[in-house]
Amino acid sequence: MICSTFASVRTGLAVGFADPAERDGLAALRGGDWRQVGAGGDFPYEDAQFDIVVIDRSALKHECVREAHRVLKPSGCLVFTVPERNGRQDGYDLPAIYAVVRDGFDISELRRSPRWSFVRRGRMLTVCARKKAWKSYKGFVRDGSLPFSPFRPRT
Repeated sequence: MICSTFASVRTGLAVGFADPAERDGLAALRGGDWRQVGAGGDFPYEDAQFDIVVIDRSALKHECVREAHRVLKPSGCLVFTVPERNGRQDGYDLPAIYAVVRDGFDISELRRSPRWSFVRRGRMLTVCARKKAWKSYKGFVRDGSLPFSPFRPRT
């Protein structure tokens, strides 16, 4: 697993994993308190609760990424693994990965799977994306407007 910033995790969230053993594996790998939620709907947690969110590739949808951004702490990290697109395999290329995370995250690490695993399941890309600081600024209003705009006339 990448995201070398998090050698140990205090709180983590596993999204969309069917088997609780995968969540337990993350806890054994990084330590800390891990929670698990399904892929649909809003996450039942308050804002800024988790250090890291790991999303299963079957759950990688815009709604899950948006909710991951909401529940991550300002220095939080999103991690997911997807199949890489090539001539014989459908999947994600770099522009597609950027399209998934561009609204709230900056890609900090990207790794390809080792060659020996390519034969077994195809080439995989593991992405670690950091939460953008400007998205967590408290001055923004929930409807998307800014409290101050240089283009709005002063009163």
